[in-house]
Amino acid sequence: MAGYFPPVAATLSLFAEPARPLVRVIDTETAGHRLSEDAVIEIGSVDLDLSTGEIFNPMQTFCDPAGVLIEPGARRVHKITDDMLAGAPPFAEAVAAFAGAPAYAAQRADFDRPRLGLTGRWLCTHKLALRAFPEVRAHGLQSLVKYVPLDLSSVRPLLCALHPHRALYDAVCTAVLLRAIAGALMADCADLGDFLERAEKVSLEPALLTKFRSGKHKGELISAVPDAYLEWLVAEKGVDPDARFTAKHHLKLRQARRMRLGKEVGAPLGPPL
Repeated sequence: MAGYFPPVAATLSLFAEPARPLVRVIDTETAGHRLSEDAVIEIGSVDLDLSTGEIFNPMQTFCDPAGVLIEPGARRVHKITDDMLAGAPPFAEAVAAFAGAPAYAAQRADFDRPRLGLTGRWLCTHKLALRAFPEVRAHGLQSLVKYVPLDLSSVRPLLCALHPHRALYDAVCTAVLLRAIAGALMADCADLGDFLERAEKVSLEPALLTKFRSGKHKGELISAVPDAYLEWLVAEKGVDPDARFTAKHHLKLRQARRMRLGKEVGAPLGPPL
């Protein structure tokens, strides 16, 4: 995992408290609009103890969309009907039950965090899975369940009567995913606090892609993409932030690799990137 989950420079403090192992893994279903016009219509969560791997405390609630119409495309995905939302509490009341966790995690934290407005450390399991399981063919939640693969046997009772794209179902699967991510990446870390610091940093950065989603080298492994194309992505205006970040990352790795090889064989080094 060298280069995929780098350490974070820490500021030592005499008053620092040990990291708390509890993460509230959360998911939302919405009306399917852009953020400024959207409404959360369902919230689901479970708690994960990273020190033991235990998944517990399931919570779920519908939320009154407050007059926001549900997009047909969104409704086809989550299958939440107007009748199911009848009598649901307003969002502000519903979300209050999920507040107070030391850390949150979501499969697409950039989507859920601004809609929920819950304060605390946030982890993005999509971005972390790209670091922990870069060889997996796709990094959507259900693709990760299938291809990592993730063992859901211990959480089957929590999934009864639900289906993918319902909030609690996806939260449970995401908790199993985060447990697997911690298992893959924790060995590189000094302790739980170090893992959480690294995981938060990765979650705040753009995604480190394994393949480009568009362009001349769409679908190719980054390792097969030539330097010239990566340099073009870095310099070009309007490039997707994930693609630019990925290009910069791999150019730095390649330069470091060339420097190591040059020192080993005594060859002249190329100019720094």
